[in-house]
Amino acid sequence: MSGENNPGTPETEGQERKPFILERPLWRGVFNGVVLCLLMIGAQYNGWIGEGRPVGGEDVYRAMVYGLVFGTAMYLYTLWRVRRQDRARIAAQKAARDSAESGPPPSDEK
Repeated sequence: MSGENNPGTPETEGQERKPFILERPLWRGVFNGVVLCLLMIGAQYNGWIGEGRPVGGEDVYRAMVYGLVFGTAMYLYTLWRVRRQDRARIAAQKAARDSAESGPPPSDEK
């Protein structure tokens, strides 16, 4: 099967690749928020940072709020980054198209 080692690469030039699920802004925000929430609960329970203690309802609520805030921040950052890359790609395509339409630059050789 072609592209088996790297499934995200396009088969032909000019074909856009489908982004991996974590490259999409929404899913990146959700994933990062859930990971932070679970990491905070695990750190408290296992005592990775301080003394370990039982996890109560308030601790879970706090971890969920932190995860939500962090996930939202990652969503906004990824959305901004993807849009910035799209604008740069479109500008580069337009510049290449304009350059090709104008033809080669005149030479000074006589």
